[in-house]
Amino acid sequence: MARALQPPGRFSLLGLLAGDTYEAGMSKLAADRYGQPQARGLAVPHRRMIRDLGVSSSAAGGALASATDLQRVAAAVRPAVVLEQMGAERIEVSGAGEVAFPRFAGGVGGWLAEGESSPSDNATIESVAATPHCAAARLGLSRRVRNGAREDIEAAVLRELEQCVAATLESGFLTGTGTNDQPLGVINTPGIGSQSFAGSTPTLAELVGMIETYGDANGDLSAARWLLHSSDLADLLKAQVDADGGELIVQWQDGAHRIAGVPLFTTSHLTEGKVLLLDPTAVALVYFGGAQVVLDEYSNGKAITGAAEICTFNYADLAVLRPAHIVLGSS
Repeated sequence: MARALQPPGRFSLLGLLAGDTYEAGMSKLAADRYGQPQARGLAVPHRRMIRDLGVSSSAAGGALASATDLQRVAAAVRPAVVLEQMGAERIEVSGAGEVAFPRFAGGVGGWLAEGESSPSDNATIESVAATPHCAAARLGLSRRVRNGAREDIEAAVLRELEQCVAATLESGFLTGTGTNDQPLGVINTPGIGSQSFAGSTPTLAELVGMIETYGDANGDLSAARWLLHSSDLADLLKAQVDADGGELIVQWQDGAHRIAGVPLFTTSHLTEGKVLLLDPTAVALVYFGGAQVVLDEYSNGKAITGAAEICTFNYADLAVLRPAHIVLGSS
């Protein structure tokens, strides 16, 4: 461990999997911080721990890592999913215990005559719990890739691993059923608003109806974002507001696609035919401990072929803090 704490040139994912002294030491340091046993895999520090290492003095461990290289590996095994790109908060906690968040229904107010007291809300503050769910992703490596130079192939491996992990997490956060160890996704959360579409492609009037539902729940329109499947965006890019007018429903404004002036995002992991309008701060992405990484070199004959699989495990959940500020449109 003492050798592992010496500042090296860079932090390597493949070095971590190979058990290199420095990377293995960083993994043990992270696992001890999270309370995770090493038997479950090698722990990769999350962003908060990387920040702590980066701002510490050398005597306190600040020279343990090259922040850029370590951040690059951490971002690949726990990437920013589309909800985070839209503005949802990522919360990283140590351990794997349930975390509760307050859910407020809103207060009340009124105008007072001289001597009167403020009106009482008498509201019960609810809570929403985030429970660890294990998101597993696997990336296969051929013998030729494994035998390549680390520096040459690591960037490609990280890129593919990031896409694989992001797909797993996004699918659960958006469409998870809450059963079979899945989190309860946004579209299946009770209490969100709804809008019915008459056809497979919504009209502008139906999309504006979603904005009305969102506004009636006191949603901040300046914070609202659309989220839809990339195939649905392709359909809307061809859809006209009026058959005789020629204007399209989706417009390109200020460097982004927009509907009725509201920016939109796409993902292939939202169910096709469903459209979300939401304030991203109405949800929180909760991660428990660090990502765990395992190199599988033996199962299914890998020891003979020389192939391997990188397996990553993220314990995560989605907490919907304000369901009324989410509107789901579907046919």
